[in-house]
Amino acid sequence: MIDLEKARTCAFQANYHLIWATKYRRKVLLGSVEVRLLEVLKMIAANHGFKLLAARVHNGDHLHVFVSAQPKVCIPDIVCLLKCNSAKVLFEEFPLIRKQLWGGHLWSEGYAVRTAGIVTSAKIEEYINRS
Repeated sequence: MIDLEKARTCAFQANYHLIWATKYRRKVLLGSVEVRLLEVLKMIAANHGFKLLAARVHNGDHLHVFVSAQPKVCIPDIVCLLKCNSAKVLFEEFPLIRKQLWGGHLWSEGYAVRTAGIVTSAKIEEYINRS
């Protein structure tokens, strides 16, 4: 249990791999925009009590983020915080992006999520079923 983080009422390891794309898959996350986005994501995570373990832009049009958060934090809230706040900052600092993405949206509506941890699903099932 050395890999578990501690909160007031629980011990946990809750890591999430999140993926989402720019609206219309426009390749706007390039160069200084990409650099600034990664800085902003770190800031958002720090300000809202979860950890940004890794983040990377792929092909200039979608983003992979790996975060760790307490179990009381719901995944849609994490995604909303990251997408909404990053879009606001990038639109303010890079007005050209708004012209490339008509309609005022940086990110597409959906996202993908995967959970990740040290212990595999098979190991957990084996442990639970052990007599």
